[in-house]
Amino acid sequence: MKMKEYKEMMKTMTEHEEYKNADVPKEVWVQRNEYLHKHIDRLYEEIKELRTDNIRLTKQVEDQLKQFRNSGSI
Repeated sequence: MKMKEYKEMMKTMTEHEEYKNADVPKEVWVQRNEYLHKHIDRLYEEIKELRTDNIRLTKQVEDQLKQFRNSGSI
């Protein structure tokens, strides 16, 4: 097998080619994509919440350290 033939064979399919060659109806692909987009949105929101929570916790720790330093405990 020549390199050119190999590269052509290993080329990734476009979304349209996947729909055309798939064993499942296009509606299933559309539902799957909608599900994945919703899942990604949920993960994005969860990450935003975690970042906000981390910022709040960092501030709490810094404030507590200041209190310990001011009281002479550290």
